Amino acid sequence: MRVAFKLTELEALADRLGHLTPDGFTVDAINQVLDSTYDLLRTTMLSGINLTDDYLQRSMQVERATESKPEASITTFGGKAYLTNLSHYGAMQETRAVNWTNEAIQAAGHKLGDWPGWTRRKGNAPLGIEPNRKAAGKSVEVVRGRRKSMNPVFSIPGKRDKEGNLILFSRNAADKVQAKTGPSPYQLARHAIPLIYDNVADDLRDAVIDAAEREFTKALK
Repeated sequence: MRVAFKLTELEALADRLGHLTPDGFTVDAINQVLDSTYDLLRTTMLSGINLTDDYLQRSMQVERATESKPEASITTFGGKAYLTNLSHYGAMQETRAVNWTNEAIQAAGHKLGDWPGWTRRKGNAPLGIEPNRKAAGKSVEVVRGRRKSMNPVFSIPGKRDKEGNLILFSRNAADKVQAKTGPSPYQLARHAIPLIYDNVADDLRDAVIDAAEREFTKALK
């Protein structure tokens, strides 16, 4: 009795499998997880925080994986240039009524120009202060739904952030003007990363395994 094995197809299969490399299927898997991670990270960063997604993305950079460099990264920039002024947190000018309105001064028989401090009753249009009212600090909403008044805090006409909001300032112990900042994107990212790390690791593992199975299935056909 003679038994013969035809090895041509087996050799062809071995050749196809031999050409499979991890980089060939992991790049797509990495970039797939990169996209979902970028969305999840920003959602987690903004959880309860009153910033816009557009503002976050201007402080972040995404680098996709390639076959020559099968690595992907999400970078959140820090440093002085990326500090977030409280103006981005829904800052509003707070005002209160003056003790003597312009009308009351005139009704008492006085001329506005002769009344001490009458100019303060003219309001301040660039700061959104109407006549007969004066500044009473600012209010911001860092945590959504929790508006907080801040005083003494002020704005300088013409000093605006990139979204067009008046920048908020205060004076320190040395009487120097300094910008008032709130949670910045890199700080929010530092807090969010540990919260999503396990989910991202599981997603990457599953994506690579699924991609490998698809490639082997193609090679076996």
